[in-house]
Amino acid sequence: MSSLPLLDVTAKCLEELIAWHQAHHPQLSAQWQSLYDLRDRLQQRAWHIVVLGQVSRGKSALLNALYGEAIFPVGAIPGTTQWPRTVRWHCPDQIVDLTDTPGLDEVAGSQREDMAWRVVETADLVLFVTQENLTPVECQARDRLNTLGIPYKLIFTKTDLYPPRAEGIAVSSTTGQGIPELRQLLQQWLQQEAPRARAQRILHQASQVEQSLGAALGTQDTSAWSWLAVQVAGSLLLPGGFFDVGLAMISTLAYIRKACQVYALPFPLPAFASLSQFVLLWYAAIYLSSWQGLTFGSELWGVNTTVFLQGGVIFWGYQQIRRRLHPYLQQGYQWGYCGPQRLLQQLTQTRANVTASG
Repeated sequence: MSSLPLLDVTAKCLEELIAWHQAHHPQLSAQWQSLYDLRDRLQQRAWHIVVLGQVSRGKSALLNALYGEAIFPVGAIPGTTQWPRTVRWHCPDQIVDLTDTPGLDEVAGSQREDMAWRVVETADLVLFVTQENLTPVECQARDRLNTLGIPYKLIFTKTDLYPPRAEGIAVSSTTGQGIPELRQLLQQWLQQEAPRARAQRILHQASQVEQSLGAALGTQDTSAWSWLAVQVAGSLLLPGGFFDVGLAMISTLAYIRKACQVYALPFPLPAFASLSQFVLLWYAAIYLSSWQGLTFGSELWGVNTTVFLQGGVIFWGYQQIRRRLHPYLQQGYQWGYCGPQRLLQQLTQTRANVTASG
């Protein structure tokens, strides 16, 4: 899959999601409004590279070295960069926005750190700047980048003062050591990896939007209990196992259809493939539980074990169906031809195939 079709397919995915939610979830627009921002970011011509790190790690000096001018302010006092600042950098055949961010561990600088992470969440690539050994704060930041699915390059600055490391990229903004190699590495990444990284990042965020919407819709889904009551009452009144199984088929499909209507999702779901084996076994259990059981009590009044056994089987079955449907429903509208999760799986598989063959 080439980069241009990949971005086009991602754009189609976002357009489909927006159109679907406009038609079916206008009352929950606050949950999916960010899809517009994702669509706009996907269409931006410039790639966004952000530096991140603790104070006094040489973030601004690194950007100045990459840019070729002292355009970002640097100083001996920690915390010179107090808010994000972006400049346009014209690489060969590429347009890049370089963004400097405040340090992660400034004294009373939680607001500045929040600003830094808000910028990072829009980045195509993060230059994670550090020195010698990662501190606990930097380890937490690296874990957060991994959780968010944001690609990053580990940069060890001030290599003229510290010994080189086997991992990461070693540079020195003072002597210029490693800067040409880093610039060449970034240009290569922009040409080969940037479109895929942007598509994966935006699809990951769109997937999170869908999960948030699914969770909001989940509070409205109470249809299982009404269909459970219908199924139990019908099983008590119907004379035999085949009738009970027929009623179970009708009520199960009606419940799943009702759940799709509550979530405004397409029916039938791909979840049927994984549900079918369990549902068939459940139908068999309902049929077997309808056989004549033991009766306790007098001739005028008695209780048959079949009633409790069949009722328990039906209740358990509905609970299992709800549990198996939950991952699909709570993810939101993700399994269409252009669903975010489906596209992410395709990208992961394609990348694995390329890695294995290369």
